[in-house]
Amino acid sequence: MRMSKIAGLSVLIAVLMLYAILEASQGQTPAQVTIKNFAFEPGTVTITRGSTVTWANQDTTTHTVKFGDEESKPLGKGQTYSKAFDTPGTFDYACGLHPSMKGKVIVK
Repeated sequence: MRMSKIAGLSVLIAVLMLYAILEASQGQTPAQVTIKNFAFEPGTVTITRGSTVTWANQDTTTHTVKFGDEESKPLGKGQTYSKAFDTPGTFDYACGLHPSMKGKVIVK
């Protein structure tokens, strides 16, 4: 009976370690947002902590990506901006040049 408990505990530890490895490997999943027709597409992205989001301007107009006081340089057509997210939470952003353009990054 005692050996059965030890075997069960070993299996539980192995499962937890595998879960931790899988969780850690998902932490670096990049996400892509396209800027086109005065909109961020998709408007909301959900990523895991430690991941990076890249915005690519495919619009004919210059745009920025602004989180509160932090803002990208102006992005012309074909230019990109990337930002890593290390803290879980919900981060709203907008285009600093066109405030009606809004998006959201959810970090789990």
